[in-house]
Amino acid sequence: MALKGIIFDLDGTLISLHVDGGAFRKEITGELARAGFRMDLIGATSKGVYVQDILDRARSQVEDGLVKADFALVRSRTFRALDALEVEWIRHSRLLPGAEAILSRLSAEGKVPITLALLTNSGRAATEYALEGLGLGRYFPNSFTRDDLPAMKPRPEGITTALKVLALDRSEVLYVGDSPTDIVASKRAGIRIASVATERYDLQTLAELNPDYTLGALSDLERLVPRLS
Repeated sequence: MALKGIIFDLDGTLISLHVDGGAFRKEITGELARAGFRMDLIGATSKGVYVQDILDRARSQVEDGLVKADFALVRSRTFRALDALEVEWIRHSRLLPGAEAILSRLSAEGKVPITLALLTNSGRAATEYALEGLGLGRYFPNSFTRDDLPAMKPRPEGITTALKVLALDRSEVLYVGDSPTDIVASKRAGIRIASVATERYDLQTLAELNPDYTLGALSDLERLVPRLS
């Protein structure tokens, strides 16, 4: 089916990434530990464990009766702690080369413009800075953050929720991201994924996870999109 929508990741895909992974996990584990969770059962520092994995394991402790806590409240407090870090970091971010040019072209592509949307694991506070402070808001009337969605990537629920809001079929959408998390989430959601080697991962690393397309730069989308339309 013809391409009708493109969903973009934010950090590392459209803007430069400034994240201290150690500080991020410290905030998460601190909030959970203060709420009484068994951190020895969560393995927050283990390799390959995502933030959503940590939250899922914490939720399981509540459901299994190991911890008496309001998980929704704990999750909210954890996200607010992460917001404080992200808002500070994103102030150092800049648009990556080619980002504005390709978004400008895509937003006016053909007689019926392609629907563009943003979907990120970042919180709403930092995302709003990118939309307003970095000028991305003009391209993204629809944006989805961890605060708006039932789960973060690599779980697929964020993407499937976005598809419903955008009223688009899985076969009509392409996700564009820079990380293995984006590849896994897209595959689980059943949509095509274009992996861009921008800052964190090279083409070989991304290709090993079998994305539908690998791009050396955002500008390569200009050649890919006509093939899918």
